[in-house]
Amino acid sequence: MKAVILAAGSGERLEPVTQTRPKQFIPILGKPLISYVIEELRKLNLDIIIVVNNAYREYFESRIGSLVKLVIQNEGKGTAAALNAVRNSVSGNENILLMYGDVFLGDLGIIEKVIREESENVILGVRVQNPKDYGVLVADHNNELKEIIEKPENPPSNLINGGIYKLGPDIFHYLEKISKSPRGELELTDAVSLMSKSSKVKVLKYEGFWIDIGRPWDILSVNKWALDNLLYSKNVGNVEDFVKIKGKVIIEEGAEIRSFSYIEGPTYIGKGCHIGPHSYIRPYTVLLNDVKIGTHTEIKESIVMENSKIPHLSYVGDSVIGEDVNFGAGTVIANLRFDEKEIKMNVKGQRVSSGRKKLGAIIGDHVRTGINVTILPGIKIGAYAKIYPGSVVNRDVNQGEFFKA
Repeated sequence: MKAVILAAGSGERLEPVTQTRPKQFIPILGKPLISYVIEELRKLNLDIIIVVNNAYREYFESRIGSLVKLVIQNEGKGTAAALNAVRNSVSGNENILLMYGDVFLGDLGIIEKVIREESENVILGVRVQNPKDYGVLVADHNNELKEIIEKPENPPSNLINGGIYKLGPDIFHYLEKISKSPRGELELTDAVSLMSKSSKVKVLKYEGFWIDIGRPWDILSVNKWALDNLLYSKNVGNVEDFVKIKGKVIIEEGAEIRSFSYIEGPTYIGKGCHIGPHSYIRPYTVLLNDVKIGTHTEIKESIVMENSKIPHLSYVGDSVIGEDVNFGAGTVIANLRFDEKEIKMNVKGQRVSSGRKKLGAIIGDHVRTGINVTILPGIKIGAYAKIYPGSVVNRDVNQGEFFKA
C-alpha cells in the first residue's frame, strides 16, 4: 500500500493566507498542517506520495521533499485528475490510502483503522452540522456506500465524506469512466460512487474532531481546538521577573518574556519570540517563531506567523496575521460589530457569514501598516499590501495595494 495526499488545490477560499503558501502549510501550534499527517504515515511505514501543482513545487521540495515523493498534477482539474497523476507511481496490484491535504483530524489513529478495515475499499464518514457544504454519504444499514451527493440543497443525512479513503487498484478503471462535474472538474467522489454500484465500499464512521480548513476563520478554530487539548505546559524560554503566567502555556526555546507582561493560557509562544515589557497575551493566542510583541500591546485569540512585529500600543483580536508583517505603532484591529451580528467576510467572490460574533482581520504575508491604523472587523488584507498612516481600513485590500483612506 502507498499513501497519497492530494495537495494540488490553489486554496482560493483561504486567501490572503494562500497567496504566498500552500494551504497544507497553514500552521497549527507552530507545525504545518501536513506535517501531522506525514508523521503519522511514517509511523505506519507507508511510502508517501504528495500530488502538488507546479506553482508550489519548490515550496514543498524545500520543506518536506526529503520525506516524500512529489508528483505534479499537470493535466485536468479536480481530485480525480489529481489521483490519476499518480497512476505511474503505484504498481497494478497496490492498494492506496488516499487523503485530502486540507483535513485536520483530532485522532490520527483513525488512519490505521481505515487501513486495517477488512473491506478493500473504505471511505471515512464524519457527521457535521452543515452537510450541504460537503459531499454527503448515502449508506445502507450495513454501512455500505450507495452514493455520494455533492453539496445537496436538501441533504439526506449529516454524514459527509471525511476525505480519507482506502482504495483498491480498480479505482483507476473507474476514473476513466467519469466526466467533468458542473464546475468543470473531474471529481473523485463520482468515481467512488460509480465503484460502489459494483464493488463494496465500506463507510467507516469517525466520531473525533474533524475540520476541513477551507475558510480563513477555520485557521483560528483548528488552533483553538489544539490549544484546548494541550496535555502539558512547557517553559524553556527566558522569563524575567514580575511576569504572570496563568493556565497551560508553551514557551519555546529562545523566547524572551519581559517584565510586567501577563500571559493567559492556553497559549503557544514559539522559538525566539520577544514579548513586552507590559504586554498582555490572552487565551488562544499562537505566536510562531521570532514574533515580536511590543510594550502595552494586547493579543487575543489570534495567530501571528513567523517574524512578524506587533509593536507598542497595538491591539489584535480574533485575527490571522501572516509572516513578516510589520505594524506601525498604535495599529488596532476591531473584532466586534456595533450591532453584535455575525461577521461576514468575502470568500472567493461571495459574502459569507463566519458564524462568529467576534472576528478581526485576515492579513497576508509581508504587509506593512503605518502608525495609528484602524482595521474594521472581517477585513482581508492581501500579501505585500501597504496601509498609509492613520487610515481606517473599511474594505478588503488587494495583494500589493497601497491603501490610503
